[in-house]
Amino acid sequence: MAERWDILKDLGSGPLPQTIISPIDGAEMVLVPAGPFVMGTTPEEIRQIFLLDQRETPVFLTEMPARTVYVDAFYIDRYPVTNYQYRRFVEETGHRAPWLWDDPRWNQPMQPVVGVGWEDARAYARWAGKTLPTEEQWEKAARGTDRRWWAWGDEFLPNRCNSREYGLGRTSEIGLFDEGVSPYGCYDMCGNVWEMCEGRWQGDHPPMRGGCFLGSATFVRAACRWTPEDPINGAHWLGFRCVKNIPRRP
Repeated sequence: MAERWDILKDLGSGPLPQTIISPIDGAEMVLVPAGPFVMGTTPEEIRQIFLLDQRETPVFLTEMPARTVYVDAFYIDRYPVTNYQYRRFVEETGHRAPWLWDDPRWNQPMQPVVGVGWEDARAYARWAGKTLPTEEQWEKAARGTDRRWWAWGDEFLPNRCNSREYGLGRTSEIGLFDEGVSPYGCYDMCGNVWEMCEGRWQGDHPPMRGGCFLGSATFVRAACRWTPEDPINGAHWLGFRCVKNIPRRP
């Protein structure tokens, strides 16, 4: 559970470090500082996206309105949770294994864990003393404060993320796209796997963010939102990363 990790005790009274190591699952985490950012997409940007795609995709309309959101400081995993990390969680807790656990296309140690749903991801996060990110936290970590479309900027470059244009056709190991990191140093915020967040999408479904290896450029934008057909069991293109909230110092 989250109380397993008293982050204020670890941080002390000095300035917040830019990176920390989670003491339970060993994940490297990066600081996203407190402050406002513009979340979502404007009608004019939606029109630009439709022109880029040469079609109108209704799901993009759920990104509106663009609005200013204040987010408290937090730490977020630099990478998606891997099969290596998830295996330790399963071994220590007896939690059910991903349904793709025995498939060599998806079960390599440094690939993102897939074949899990929201309750599985929440159970992992509790075990690690963390939580799943809210949509606000995830989007700020992915795009920063300058309203960029992708983690690296406003121009889509197919060699900076594992999207359809990259052509791999499956998940890639974490940490391969050094030029595609977010403003705070997060990898794979665009493409590779969709990532589970806390919040509500259309029809009260849980939201996922960031697109995956199957998605084209507009579907791996930092503001893109969707939800899977099976939130309980997930899919071969759905993973997650965790955050650690920082309580107010006394």
